[in-house]
Amino acid sequence: MELFIPGLVVLLIAALFAFVVLPKVGAKILVVVSLLALIAAGVHHYTFFASEYRLSTWQTSLSAYAPFIVLGIAILFIFASIGFLFMGSESKAQVFEAVASPLETIQERVANAAAAMPSAESATNPITAAVNTGLNALGVTSNNSGAAPAPPAPPALNQRPNNRGPNAKPANQKSPPIPGLGFTASQV
Repeated sequence: MELFIPGLVVLLIAALFAFVVLPKVGAKILVVVSLLALIAAGVHHYTFFASEYRLSTWQTSLSAYAPFIVLGIAILFIFASIGFLFMGSESKAQVFEAVASPLETIQERVANAAAAMPSAESATNPITAAVNTGLNALGVTSNNSGAAPAPPAPPALNQRPNNRGPNAKPANQKSPPIPGLGFTASQV
């Protein structure tokens, strides 16, 4: 019981902080505060477990291989840069295009895929015809003849349309700004 109450209080304070304070803080401040919290947690962890880090010995055998690993990575980068220098101009252009504009490549592929897709009319006409045939066979009439639909019935005397009444707002009234974001829901 002694550990439950303080932990619950910390959880409630953290939840209050997360749902009330954090949404109102700017992104730069959040990044700086989270970086400071990460550094503080790392320092606290290292000071708390310093003896275990000191007594841990499995890494000492790896230190003999460190120069070879660094040298291998450096040689790999050297070979990659030499290969890039002697690569053909078409290949370089493809690499630069792939690195510089992945978004443009994705947009182009989406446009090509959309152009290759069949139109919606080619899919809906046979389906609509089949549904109409089935409905006609059942005796249900459908209004797909192209004629204008019948006008809606007027509201009853005790029924008001949706744009009137005590809770109605004028048609030109905009929604209020979303707290913390600075724009209205109608702008989304």
